[in-house]
Amino acid sequence: MLAKLRHRFGDPLFIRTAHGMIPTTRAESLYEPVCQILDSISLLVAPTDFDPKELTTTFKIAGTENGIRTLGIPFALNIATLAPNVKVAFFPIQGQDLTQNLADGVWDLAIMGAEQLGDSLHFEPLIFERYLCAVRHDHPVLTEHWDIDRFCTLEFVITAYHGGHFTGATDDALAQLGKTRTVKFSVGHFSLLPDLLKNSDLATVAPAHFLEQCPDLTVLEPPFAIDGYQKVMAWHAKSHYDPVQMWFRQVMKDVAGEIGGFQAA
Repeated sequence: MLAKLRHRFGDPLFIRTAHGMIPTTRAESLYEPVCQILDSISLLVAPTDFDPKELTTTFKIAGTENGIRTLGIPFALNIATLAPNVKVAFFPIQGQDLTQNLADGVWDLAIMGAEQLGDSLHFEPLIFERYLCAVRHDHPVLTEHWDIDRFCTLEFVITAYHGGHFTGATDDALAQLGKTRTVKFSVGHFSLLPDLLKNSDLATVAPAHFLEQCPDLTVLEPPFAIDGYQKVMAWHAKSHYDPVQMWFRQVMKDVAGEIGGFQAA
């Protein structure tokens, strides 16, 4: 069989070495399309109808803290009712090989900003995330005139995707207006923001859907426009037509559809 394949592809495909057989570059390039073909064949013989209440599997979702909190948790609670035997596992997405983990089945789905999408992935928009400003309830700025100049006098804490960064979309917007702000702290987790803000005169600019879940903070519309972003779910081509995976993605779409926009005070 290997001889026929070598003749067909015009390549040895595998080479014998002291450490055993190793694939050629041509063989490695065939791995992904062959996997897709095999997956398609499996789907042809797989049952298309199933009862979610009979499912016994683990659905694995990667995402940022905000994505998991906003979409992942409501999804898991819905799954607990719709498919009580299914387990849901959440994974951090930062610093990971997104495409490879989805291809290898380490994750079934990823929740992320559209700008993070890689090649060979399918995706669908879930919610649009816009930015709002937040401070503690008795912050002095709440009794003062709120404009871009007052905004720029505040000291800020920023949440950095990869950690350690002190600029973001807010600073890009300010730069276009010839303005700057002072960022004193950079944290890697949104959950740290409330405690920092409640105990200081710091301010933050964060996604609206996260701030909606922070009752201890007062939320303000920024006094200038800041570009938001589209949050999407992404999956690999190998699971695109899998009926169970399609059902899971529909549940996530339903969750996203129930999440409305949050208005600042």
